[in-house]
Amino acid sequence: MDRSLPADPRRSSLDACTGLRFFAAMGVVGYHFYCPPCEPSAPSFLDKLFQAGFTTVSLFFVLSGFILAYNYLDERGGFIGTVRDFYRARFARIYPIYLLALAVDLPLFLRFLPSAEPAATPGEVARLCAATLTLTQSWLELGRPTWNLMAWTLSVEAFFYLVFPFLGPWLARQGSRRLLGVAAGAWLLGAAPFLAGELASVWGADGAASLGVRGLRAWSQLPLQLIPPTRLPEFVLGMCLGLLFCRRTRQGSEAWRTVGLLATGAGIVTVILLLPPKPSPLVQLGVLVPLFALSIWLLACGIAWNGLKLGTRPLVLLGGGSYALYLLHGSMMGYALALNTRTLSLPHNVVALLLLPIAVAASILLFQRLEEPARRWLRKSHRGIAKSSALG
Repeated sequence: MDRSLPADPRRSSLDACTGLRFFAAMGVVGYHFYCPPCEPSAPSFLDKLFQAGFTTVSLFFVLSGFILAYNYLDERGGFIGTVRDFYRARFARIYPIYLLALAVDLPLFLRFLPSAEPAATPGEVARLCAATLTLTQSWLELGRPTWNLMAWTLSVEAFFYLVFPFLGPWLARQGSRRLLGVAAGAWLLGAAPFLAGELASVWGADGAASLGVRGLRAWSQLPLQLIPPTRLPEFVLGMCLGLLFCRRTRQGSEAWRTVGLLATGAGIVTVILLLPPKPSPLVQLGVLVPLFALSIWLLACGIAWNGLKLGTRPLVLLGGGSYALYLLHGSMMGYALALNTRTLSLPHNVVALLLLPIAVAASILLFQRLEEPARRWLRKSHRGIAKSSALG
């Protein structure tokens, strides 16, 4: 969820990666907007792509690690800038739009709160609100009332930001071979709980409750209980790739990289189309994540036709607005459906199709008129305070 503008002026911006963020956000939007049983139904291949859209959250997590490593870690293991400035920059990056998204979603949250089963107590509501405002809600129990559909992922990102200044420099001091090993280990570790769940299902199918099966089942439950740490492997994989990208000495020809990206994209689509709808977590973490990582690497290295047009100004603008689109699309759909129920009574998927261009246009407007100005103001305000303190 981080833009590709580097903190180190010696490094160029990765515009194609910014453009990629728009399509990652559109994957999540498609997943939440499209209703498979509703009319009009999409063709089979689009239906499967829409239902797999949630997997691009993993693409965001890997891309976040890659971009932060590229922006804030030098080749010798140093941290570019200060840790305090890093945290301030992250706050300025995510919180203004995040706070707006919470405000927009608040009426929907209050409306659906009474329907929680079991009913939420005042203490639980207060705890949930405090956790959401402090970006710690992903540590709470799942399945309870949610204030903003996608806010939990920002809580995971906040955990990534917390550990990055400490984990990043350590990784940057490792050799390239060890980084490859850490990247492979992170990939395997991320998929391991879901593989454990599959093995427990197979080995425990006859009703046996051996110690090994119980251990596998307990391991498979960790992602439900400790969401931020269990998503950390995706972020670490991205950091390792970002560091390796900065150290690259050879990157092959642009033509081969372009062919490689097209083949990787075809591989992602093929996996989604050949498997049942809504890929399992094992497929997401074990198969799609490495393909997402390879796509990011190839785009960063440079692809023909300005990153297959992902690096062009319109796509970079759409990528800039993707954060607002990502956080606000669920609330916008909630209001649109409520309005539709009272007025037009259009089919669900027609409402989604009509709302999509409005949501994209609103995200661009928010990016230009709120997100970027608020970020500049927050960072400028900090510099002014720091200068006044120095003079005093």
